Amino acid sequence: MSRVSDDGADESGVDEPDAKPDLPRATPGASPAAQVATVAVAAVVLLVLGVVFLLQGPKDRSAALPPPTLSGTAVPELPPSGFEPSRTEALPEIPSVPASLCPDITLKKPITVVSFNIHGGLAKRGGLRLEQVAREINAWKPDVVLLQEVDDHRRRSGGARQAEVLGKLTDMSWVYGGNQQRPDGGPIGNAILSKYPIKTSENIALPRAGGREQRGLLHAVLNVGGTEISFYSTHFDHISGGARVAQAQAVAQQMAKDSRPKIFGGDLNSTSGSQPLGIIRGSGLGDVWAIGSGSGNTAPNARPRHRIDFVLHDGWFQPLQAAVLASGVSDHRAVWTRIEFRKELGCIKVGG
Repeated sequence: MSRVSDDGADESGVDEPDAKPDLPRATPGASPAAQVATVAVAAVVLLVLGVVFLLQGPKDRSAALPPPTLSGTAVPELPPSGFEPSRTEALPEIPSVPASLCPDITLKKPITVVSFNIHGGLAKRGGLRLEQVAREINAWKPDVVLLQEVDDHRRRSGGARQAEVLGKLTDMSWVYGGNQQRPDGGPIGNAILSKYPIKTSENIALPRAGGREQRGLLHAVLNVGGTEISFYSTHFDHISGGARVAQAQAVAQQMAKDSRPKIFGGDLNSTSGSQPLGIIRGSGLGDVWAIGSGSGNTAPNARPRHRIDFVLHDGWFQPLQAAVLASGVSDHRAVWTRIEFRKELGCIKVGG
């Protein structure tokens, strides 16, 4: 039931008419005689039209038909372009094109690279065992070794130049970068051993940024079968996370200046998901452990729980194998990899 307002208006939302309209009256139909006459007239008209059509004969009605619809696979002909080439018009001169375009680099075989924190050649239970470190390196058959925690003229290691000793015992060329001077004599730092000729090297100081001691980035340019390749070895701070971030940023900036193919390795005291690794990876370096099996943990050596030692590479390279190798001396395991130039960077055939 609708509610009615004080002024008499219905508030139901539906308008109600005051009175019902009159219904229309039925119109009487035509008589039977008229209906028969109408049908007869229509039949006569149809008969006349049929006779006319037969007398005129068939005509070509194709112009009046709509064009056929193309099926889903049919391809319509292209409209003419209106361009008529001139046979007298000379063709433009085409410059000479070499048969192939090749990068100005060559690498006949893969490179075997090892990154190894040797712990100053000191065994965990005491005693200098640098000769055993050399035997381990020789057993791994590397072409290039990126070393960390290498002593130089320190009393604890007999005052020896460890990089030079290892170079002689492995029959490899060597360079050294000392960073933190120690109270017992010389510094501790990074080294690079190489079966390839070492053209140049430099040791770049990394920011301390609150870290406990000075760290460095050792850079060596090697002549690998006529191609210059940069190798980097480093060891990030082991106490301060802020220092490691600053050191990673410095490394990324330094390598960005280097247009050569490059391989980077070291003890970064940072895991693969950390900010320092993200900074370095973000500069365009890949991780050889992308093809490795297992966790890749490197420390501590006996039962490794952390992956903090790495070998990274730029876009020139593609790793073939990667492994973590135990040491009988160091408190770290070594990262071993075989790596080659990417096949898609080979020669591009453009002529001939």
